[in-house]
Amino acid sequence: MQKNIQTILILLLAPLVLFFPSGCKTTQTVTHAKQPSLVRAFINLVNVTDDKVKVEIQINNINQDTLSYYLPKIVPGTYQNNNFGKYIEDFRALDKEGNSLTVQKKGHNQWKIQNATQLNKITYWVNDTFDSEETHDVFSPTGSNILKDKNFVLNLHAFIGYFNGLKEKKYNLFIKHPSNLEASTSLEEILFENTDQTTTGNDVDYFSFKRYADVVDNPIMYSVPDQVRFTVNDIEILLSVYSDNKIKRASRIMPQMEHVIKAQKDFLGNINSTKKYSILLYLSSSKSDDARGFGALEHNTSTVVVLPESLPNEKLNEALTDVVSHEFFHIVTPLTLHSKEIHDFDYNNPKMSEHLWLYEGTTEYFSMLFQITQGLILKEDFFERIVDKIEASSSFDDSVSFTTMSKNILVDPYKKNYRNVYEKGALISLCLDIIMREKSNGALGILDLIKNLSEEFGIDVPFEDQNLIPAIEEASYPEISDFLQKHVVGNTPIDYEFYLNKVGVSYGIKNTPSSFFIFEQEPFVTGYEATDEVIFTSDIPFNSFLKNLGIVEGDVLLSINNKRYTLKNIYDLFGDSNKWKIGDKITFRIKRNGKTIELTSTVIKPTVEKIILTQNPKASEQQKMLLKNWLND
Repeated sequence: MQKNIQTILILLLAPLVLFFPSGCKTTQTVTHAKQPSLVRAFINLVNVTDDKVKVEIQINNINQDTLSYYLPKIVPGTYQNNNFGKYIEDFRALDKEGNSLTVQKKGHNQWKIQNATQLNKITYWVNDTFDSEETHDVFSPTGSNILKDKNFVLNLHAFIGYFNGLKEKKYNLFIKHPSNLEASTSLEEILFENTDQTTTGNDVDYFSFKRYADVVDNPIMYSVPDQVRFTVNDIEILLSVYSDNKIKRASRIMPQMEHVIKAQKDFLGNINSTKKYSILLYLSSSKSDDARGFGALEHNTSTVVVLPESLPNEKLNEALTDVVSHEFFHIVTPLTLHSKEIHDFDYNNPKMSEHLWLYEGTTEYFSMLFQITQGLILKEDFFERIVDKIEASSSFDDSVSFTTMSKNILVDPYKKNYRNVYEKGALISLCLDIIMREKSNGALGILDLIKNLSEEFGIDVPFEDQNLIPAIEEASYPEISDFLQKHVVGNTPIDYEFYLNKVGVSYGIKNTPSSFFIFEQEPFVTGYEATDEVIFTSDIPFNSFLKNLGIVEGDVLLSINNKRYTLKNIYDLFGDSNKWKIGDKITFRIKRNGKTIELTSTVIKPTVEKIILTQNPKASEQQKMLLKNWLND
């Protein structure tokens, strides 16, 4: 974190005398209508009580009788409702004398304050999400951690909200923290001399934000420092790691991260949207009271990453390469190139964009493509990743319009298809890349298209959803627009064999032997702890045995030949099935949509249809040229 020493006005220092003061008076210019100049937020990470921290929000000069305060229902980069207001307790609104004002709680995320012209501050306690993930769906990198004197993961949207009509006001944030813990963030901290004698042995950090959206966009992690800093093509990178086992990991991970980010910058070329980037890595114990949602959440200048502590260094490096490269490419889409729905994000009544294929699909495709063009993986590895995407996407409903799904991703029946934006979404971009290469005789690809669009639009110039495809056609070729209208707006399935053949890649299928409940270390079932149930998943296509039996995604397994299966004995499935003989009669009892049904069949040899991609030895010179330009081979 770059630290800039600046002089802070007495106005800003005044609240620090007691840190959580009862009031604050400022010199004001007489105006006809009082307007709040800024919002002051205070988070106390020292006096942690029952795994909760206290937050205080100061505001004055309110000129309306009622005022609502909100915690976000959803934040950018996520596609499910999380309702962060559920983790707020003991909410109070106070006047300058410390008297309570009437507050009405409305839903999960809104507090309506009466007599708001008298409002001086609100206070409340915040519970974290990491230690209660069995009871909610908040994805760990989107959530929060409160581990007294050890670690605090501050996705600030979980701690600080906004007043209706005041999201564009300036925010000043003061964080009181144990002196042995240091903030890791891309924010520039403003340092000052602490004259508060009551905080001896502790520190107070000060950050400033132009508006609420900047608060949400800047996570902070406090921990005993395990950090490294390095520079890649004029970008200052901070890698900060928290591990409860006290093993220093940042210096071990740094070489791989430096190598990966340098390759990404070489891939992006002259696309520059940030001069600073922070990787905040939380390594979880994976225990029941710790984070277990592994992955990352992107921000303009940082990413919060959660991975299991148990990963050996080699596997950790592999996971970080995939996860961080995806999140880093988000600086292009949607953090630079995005629609008005994202630019003016509504945290409690969100209007979702039609173009998740662009935000997540293109980003995921870039995270694959750069690894082959920059020599990090072999051509065979790249082909295998394409195969994985095709097979994973086949588990979803291919008749759903991608733009319709995106627009309605928060509601049924569309939200169950969300993961397909990383599978088919990446394949959409792959096909666009091939079309671009074909029409430009190998000279241009989808990265060139994104660069052209970024010149027309950008961080401060969002596009209208309905205008994107015409803008894409203007910046590329009519064939690109035709593809999007047919396969993204429309619901015509994509013939991947047709597009891969354009670059001399042969597409074939072979039947590969499989176990009854697992294929290539990927199980067809998973356990759901809340109900102790065994559920069939769609992570990979089912084998011929399960398809023949009639199993579908979401079926709950109750018993097989009268033996009951639950999460407690889920591993018996693998041992028991090894004893089955071809031709034996078998009966599954399952629960589907709340109804118990029986599926009876005979045991057959399970196989999985496996797609095989190879470079066609009989490819034409045109195909060979396009392949070379596509993969920088």
